[in-house]
Amino acid sequence: MTNQTVLSLLNYLCNEARNSVHASFGLMALCPSLAPDLGWQTCLDNSKSSADRLLRSIDDIRELLSTEKPSFDPGEEFDVTLCLGETIELLNLAAGDRGSRLVMERPAHPIVGRQQRRAVEQALMRVLDAVSKLGRKGQATVTAGRAHNCDGMRFEIVPANSNIALRVADWLNTEPDQVNFQDADDMLYGVATMVAGKRIRALGGTAEFVSDARAPMALTISIPWADADGEAHSQLPERDESTLSVLVAEDSDESFLLTGILLQKESVSRAQDGLEAFEMMKARRFDVVLMDVHMPGMDGYKTIRSMRDWETQTGNARTPIVVLSSDDIDTQMRSASQAGCSGFLRKPLDRHDLMDLLDRLKTVRTASA
Repeated sequence: MTNQTVLSLLNYLCNEARNSVHASFGLMALCPSLAPDLGWQTCLDNSKSSADRLLRSIDDIRELLSTEKPSFDPGEEFDVTLCLGETIELLNLAAGDRGSRLVMERPAHPIVGRQQRRAVEQALMRVLDAVSKLGRKGQATVTAGRAHNCDGMRFEIVPANSNIALRVADWLNTEPDQVNFQDADDMLYGVATMVAGKRIRALGGTAEFVSDARAPMALTISIPWADADGEAHSQLPERDESTLSVLVAEDSDESFLLTGILLQKESVSRAQDGLEAFEMMKARRFDVVLMDVHMPGMDGYKTIRSMRDWETQTGNARTPIVVLSSDDIDTQMRSASQAGCSGFLRKPLDRHDLMDLLDRLKTVRTASA
């Protein structure tokens, strides 16, 4: 039997089931007036819920097996944080006290961008519903942030246990001909999650399982922004992999000139104070930040702490931040480690020390790629 034949049978089954269910809904609507008691109403609500679940399952299987690209509404600008919050609220209300609770960690600033909002909501709804139901009575934490390249949205989901994150990530990235369902829960939540994965990929996004010894195992979903015509920015501009994107936070023109000479083969951006460096770091992804300590307004250590707090709140990966200071080595090491920096270099900069740092960063980036 060909896939097209299977799809035709599913279409027929879906239409027949929908017509039957809608007729039943109409009959159910008359029943409360005949027997208006709470027990009867509860029975009707449960019947409607079961019928809805049946229709959604049929639609999901049909979409999963279809070779056509999912069709979406035109892209629109919307608040990603608000969208995620509403989705979580709906799922928590629907679960009552039966499933795990979804808890949202709100970012420090709104995340607004252009994308097919309904498609994003539907994908999130399926993924978070699976995470919640599989978690039983546990708690799952969800964080919205900007993608690492700042050209889209990113969701980090930490389920009640790491096994759930791994299962859901596998479903999101599995094709129908590769899936192997182990139990009823796999069938119930796996199909819907696979449909979510198909929609995420159609939007130009990705889903992955993240394992880090320093943090709970998580599931991350990244979706790029779309152009005004709805096309996703799924491909980033190519760049020279031998070049690092470096942010230098330095208020002294003379010091920056020297640093710029040493970094002439890299892509260098400059911030003249801590606040400007913080805003630039939130706006785009840098391979490394070189942070002067003594700057007007927000000094280097306060700026680093603000950057680390923002990364934690938004779920962004930690950017290597290296302190530049002429302070004595003990003071520099103690203050830098307390602020959350990745390393330190003494002023005036030594060319060999700086080149060694850049070489190590390039090696790490190549290995990650």
